[in-house]
Order: sequence, then C-alpha cells, then structure tokens
Amino acid sequence: MGSNVKPPALVPPGESPHERRPAVTTRTALLEEVIPLTLHGYAYSGRIVHRPDARVAPIVLVGGAFQHQNGWGRVERAFLEAASVITVDLPGWGSADRLPARYGFDFLAEALDQLLSKVAPGPVNVLGTSYGSAVAHQWACEHPGRAERVALVGTMAHLTDHARARVSHLLRLAEHGSRAEFVNSVLHTMVCFSPRATVLRRPTVVRCLTRALNELTADDVAKYRDNTLRLLMHAELPRGRAVRAPVLVATGEHDPLTTPALSREAATRCPDVRFTTLKDADHLVHLERPTEIVDLLIRFFSGESLAGLDYCHPVEHLRQPSGGTLPSPRPSHGS
Repeated sequence: MGSNVKPPALVPPGESPHERRPAVTTRTALLEEVIPLTLHGYAYSGRIVHRPDARVAPIVLVGGAFQHQNGWGRVERAFLEAASVITVDLPGWGSADRLPARYGFDFLAEALDQLLSKVAPGPVNVLGTSYGSAVAHQWACEHPGRAERVALVGTMAHLTDHARARVSHLLRLAEHGSRAEFVNSVLHTMVCFSPRATVLRRPTVVRCLTRALNELTADDVAKYRDNTLRLLMHAELPRGRAVRAPVLVATGEHDPLTTPALSREAATRCPDVRFTTLKDADHLVHLERPTEIVDLLIRFFSGESLAGLDYCHPVEHLRQPSGGTLPSPRPSHGS
C-alpha cells in the first residue's frame, strides 16, 4: 500500500508511448528512468532507479491493490542501498490504463516481461506482494532463468471460500456502498485488530491507509473493481512448471487475509523455498516492519544466511521433489 498521489503525466503530448523518456535525476542523486509502454493498446509504465555500484541483481517490485510505482517510500530507498530498483504501474494500476477483467494474470506477466526486457534483460530478483505475488509468480514460471530469486509476501495457494466471500463483499461495497463502509471493510480485511495481537505501528498504518482510501479517485475505484473481478474470474491459474529459482514466502504472523497457514501452503508448491512469518505484523508487513522486511529480502536476494533473525520466526527451508509439474500458487488480494 503506498501513496495515491498521482505522478506527473508520463507521456507528454506529441511523444510516442513507445519512446523512452530522457533520464532524470532523483533526490538521491541516482539516475532514474521512466519508461512508457503499451501492450495490445493498453498504456502503462515502469521506472528504474540505477545503482551503479550495486552488489545485488536488480530488484523488481510488483505491488498489490492501491500500490503505485512511486509509492514504495522507505522500502525502495532501503533497497537502493544494495541494488537498482524497478517499479511498475501495470495495466490497471496507478496511472496506467484500466484493464478489463477478462484479461488474466498471464497478460499482466506479459506486460511485466515487456518492461524487464527493456530495462533489465539479465537476471533479476523479483518481489511480489499480495495481489502482485500472482503476477510475479506467473512471470517467473513463464521465464525460467530470468529470475535469480523470487520473494512472495502475502500470498496464498488458492482463493478460499472465506477469502472469496470477503473479496466479493469488498467489490459490492466499491460498487454500491458508501465510501465509509468500503474503507472500514478494507481495513478489517488487511489489518489485525485483535487486542491479543501486537502489531507494530498499527495506529499510524490505519490512519495512513484510511486517508489514502478516502482519497481514491473515481478512476482508482474503477481499477480496483476491474482488478477484483479479475481475481474472482481468474483465481484458478493454469498449472505449469514451478518456479525453479529459489523462492521466499513470507507474511506477518497476524495476517488476517493471506494467513500464515495459507502462505505456508503456497510455499509447499515450490521446489526450493524458504518460509517465515514476521513478528508483530499482519498483511501490511511492509508498512509495519519496513526495515526488517528489507533486511530479510536483501539477505535472501544476496544468498546470505537467514538463520537467527530476531524479527521473524525461524526460516524453514522446504525442498520438494525435483522434476515434473507442480500446481501454481494462486493470487491473493490485499494491499
């Protein structure tokens, strides 16, 4: 979940959407490029912030619902200490065109690949969070050898009856309910409010999320409806070869949507996977424990040991039999 302040227009009048805009300099003095793209007539964009002395392969961030390519904040800044960072507004996200729900996650994976083919044709590390975990996973399945390592944060192996009912309820509220009802329901879907659970920064996160949800434009809500319908229509991703790169699956220990049990089930579908939950966090772990999730992911992307980390439960290394085909983890819906 990130800021919903729209970035400036990415394609000035008279400029072809296929042309790359001139590079600009960010506040961090690192070189930033914004890349306008189209796929089958749908305009979208990506951006890369270059780290010349990177010690890790480029990190690709694929966010969830309401997440924009410019909204990663401190998470992106922390990743930039180690690697170049690529973010994207896929069709249906942020400033990109709306994408009808009849287009599935394979279309979004194709759009992601078009961007990566332009800015990072070599191996990359991919982080998919919540809804974006389905896109990241499908891209990695379809492009073996391109993903050096894959992290899925807040995912599930299948859309449970409970999750389907919850998502359908949110869709009805987005279409016919009041904004207050919608905001309250989103909060209770993503945030653990149990008085018995400790969730770091919960009041601040709830306040920021409430403000962002109340500031959604009509276009934002329309895209949310499209994406939610896509989730319901395409929850059963096609079976195929599993991701052969090392995978890390993680979520907050109090995640009420992509629960630890559901996330662990998704992890068991991958041949070479690590699984953990972060302490004192829920579905919005990247807002509640940004420093810790970045530390965990940099260690994983660098191939370092994940043992003895005090902010998460012991990391399990699950190995499945090699060869054959495995069911694909299916998408979740959240931040």
